[in-house]
Amino acid sequence: MPNPWLNMGHIIPMGQSDLLADDKDPKYAKGILSFTRDAFGLRIFQYLRNATATAVAVGELASRAANTTITNATSGTTTSVTKTGAGWTVDAFKDRLLHVTDKDSSAGAAPEGETSPIVSNTATVAVVDSTRAFSAAIAVNDDLVIYSLFDLADAADGDLARDVYGIWMQAVTTLYWGMVQRYGFCPQAKVTAAAITAGDPVVAGAAAIAAFGADGQELWVGWAPVTIAADVVNAYSLIYIDVFSPAGPGTAP
Repeated sequence: MPNPWLNMGHIIPMGQSDLLADDKDPKYAKGILSFTRDAFGLRIFQYLRNATATAVAVGELASRAANTTITNATSGTTTSVTKTGAGWTVDAFKDRLLHVTDKDSSAGAAPEGETSPIVSNTATVAVVDSTRAFSAAIAVNDDLVIYSLFDLADAADGDLARDVYGIWMQAVTTLYWGMVQRYGFCPQAKVTAAAITAGDPVVAGAAAIAAFGADGQELWVGWAPVTIAADVVNAYSLIYIDVFSPAGPGTAP
């Protein structure tokens, strides 16, 4: 049976200097959760990578990097998939998940539905952890998806709450690692130029928190403890962020 526990880590406490991380090479376990209690109460953070093309600023809102779809694989094994002409950036998918969505030759047959962590990739081949190999080889015309766990992109209007990961604590260089706040009162959230009423839900805007308007609960990422005026566009507004337990985790209420 494939190993279900790979590089196990734990929730750890961190101090102010840890929350200001901008690390080229990760100094903590990737994706590790941390917590602190300060003047704003309990706050929970996660150590993630800025996968945008540019540096992010403190207070910006981040979402999980978009999926990469592999349609009609060229070939594969129990630990790899090849897609001729894919043109992937080397190791861009390291630490992401490779999930088999369709077995072309036989509906529902292995390895359809199976998932394994990617350990490396070339321009055309993605390799998964050999301790969690697929139970059958990936074959020609199988379909797969590459799903990000730790790589973040700028949030965008319409992002589902389940895909929003939180607010950057520090300016983080592209492809470097840093902390995002995922839960609790955050005093340094960037907001869009729209009024937000105290007590109302908030949603994702362009790398920022936005008013919910008529957006359904599947987009809610927290709420506004106080009224925010329409002309406030700096990175220091107070928001209660909660993307651990979105009100509506699906695509509709």
